[in-house]
Amino acid sequence: MVVLLWPRALKSASLTRYLWLFPLIAGLSWFITISILLVRWLALGQPRYPGQVNPDVPFISDIAAFTFKPVFVAGCTVTGLAFAGSMFAVHHVRYARGFYSLVDDVPWRQNASVFALIAGLAAAISLFFLSVFDTVDAHVRHLYLLMSTFGGLGLSAVLTAAVWWDQTWGPAKFAGLRRWCILNTFLMVFQVAIGLSFVVLMYSGRHKPAGFLEWTLTYLGSFWLLSFIGYTRFREDIDPESPLEAERRPLLA
Repeated sequence: MVVLLWPRALKSASLTRYLWLFPLIAGLSWFITISILLVRWLALGQPRYPGQVNPDVPFISDIAAFTFKPVFVAGCTVTGLAFAGSMFAVHHVRYARGFYSLVDDVPWRQNASVFALIAGLAAAISLFFLSVFDTVDAHVRHLYLLMSTFGGLGLSAVLTAAVWWDQTWGPAKFAGLRRWCILNTFLMVFQVAIGLSFVVLMYSGRHKPAGFLEWTLTYLGSFWLLSFIGYTRFREDIDPESPLEAERRPLLA
C-alpha cells in the first residue's frame, strides 16, 4: 500500500521533529533571493537590461541573467532542495505514526500525496536548471523551464491542498491545524489564479502587467512555503481520543 511508504521513510521521531525546518528554509531562501535581485535593480537606478521586453517592470530572469546570476543560482538551488524536502515533510507527517497517523486514509488521497511529491521534485529540478539557463542566448529553453517549474509547483500545490482538504473543513481533530490548512489553501488558490493570469498576459504580449504579476506571484510563493511550517512542526497537544469516544467511555471504567 502507498500509505506504508511514508511511515517507513523516517523511523526516528527525533528527526521527524525537525521537518518544519524544510519549509522555513525554502520560504526564507526564496524571499531573500528575489529581494536581493529587486533591491539590486532599484539601487542601480532601475536600469533596462539587454533583451528586456518590458521597459518598466523587468522580469526576475532579466535581472538574474546578468551580474547577480551566482546569487540567483545559489538561491534557486537552496530553495529547490528545501522545497523538495518540504513536500516530503508535509506528506510524511500525515501518515507517520506518532505524528498525525492518518494511516486509514482513502486510497485517492494516498495516491495524490505521492503524485504531489513527484510534482514537487520535478519543480525543484526545473527551478535549478531554470537558474542555470537564465541567459540571453537561451530564451526558448528558459521559457520551457519556466513553464515546467510553474507547472510542477502548481500541480504539487493543488494536490497537497486536496490531500489536506479533510483537515480544512472537516472536524477539528488536531489543535491548530485547521487555520494553517485554510491559510495554505487560500494562498494556493490565489497563486493559481495569478499564475494563470501571468501566462495569459505574457503570451498575449502584455508584458507590463505580466511583470507585476510575476513579482507578486513569487513573493506570495515564499509565504505559501512558510505556511507549511504549521503542518510540520511537532505537536505535543494531539489528542488521540475523539470527543465521541470520550463520551462513550464508562465513567467508572
